Amino acid sequence: MKKIINIIIFALLLLIFGSYMFTFQVRQDKVVFVETFGKRGDAIQEPGLKFRWPWPIQEVYTFDRRIHLLTTQYGQISTGDSSLVVQPYLGWRIQENPKTFIGRAKGNTATARRASVENILRQALDGAVTSVFGNKENLIVTAKSLHNGEKEQDGDQNKGHTFEDLEKDIFSNVKVKAEEMGVELKFVGIRRVGITEHSVQVTLNSMVTQWNDEAATDMKNAQDEALRIRTSAMNAKASAIEEANAKADIIAAKASADQAKIFSELQEKDADLAAFLIELNAMEAVLEKETTLVLDEDFPFLEPLRGKFLLKETTLPDSSKSGIAP
Repeated sequence: MKKIINIIIFALLLLIFGSYMFTFQVRQDKVVFVETFGKRGDAIQEPGLKFRWPWPIQEVYTFDRRIHLLTTQYGQISTGDSSLVVQPYLGWRIQENPKTFIGRAKGNTATARRASVENILRQALDGAVTSVFGNKENLIVTAKSLHNGEKEQDGDQNKGHTFEDLEKDIFSNVKVKAEEMGVELKFVGIRRVGITEHSVQVTLNSMVTQWNDEAATDMKNAQDEALRIRTSAMNAKASAIEEANAKADIIAAKASADQAKIFSELQEKDADLAAFLIELNAMEAVLEKETTLVLDEDFPFLEPLRGKFLLKETTLPDSSKSGIAP
């Protein structure tokens, strides 16, 4: 009984080993190439169980026909006016006719051949990113548009860029190389965009310079406006004073005319009073400012006041004793 069991187990192992050595499975999402003594055969795409000769007679290479995502590392890109750190990615799959792909892929295993193709695609992607970003300017200034994918507003052409526009340009550049490798390029994208420390410093310095220039311009405008207001106020003041003086002259002239008329009428009625008022006006005009006068008692100005303030004839004290000059 034990011998029979051993025979059955051996037969099962032999069947499993034989099926592994002499058959292979083609799945719905796979494409298989079989090389016989190094000579490549046609691609096998129909799903099912297939027969083969064991190695080294035949070698089976199985590739996935689904879309593969390829993401590159961060790379510093010099743009038209700055430098950025960019991480792009792409999606690729084997073409419907995989003959070109297997002819271009190099390596001893399916994994190695796929890696060789992806390495070429990665180089093409990096080159396309460098080429596309290198021709663009204002990428740092419009970082918000890059991040949000916003479209340019009317009148802002050549000032901003979007992910969509950049990705289209990169896609066009990589597509040619992908077709040469027997690969169908499905999509290209930009995963991240960063700014280098140097670019940040340059941008900040530029912003500070711009702010300083704007502040200096505002200060100059404020000073010019203040000077204009001050000059206007001084001109208005001078005009007001000149106008007031002109009105005062008119009023004074009218007052003088009225005074002359009154004096004329008064002189007809009372000549002494008129003469007295005229002498007072003359005295007021002379003494308008702080003035010291040394006058003889017979001076005409004092005539109206003579009877009130001058002493009657009296004996004056001895001038030699009083110290008063005669």
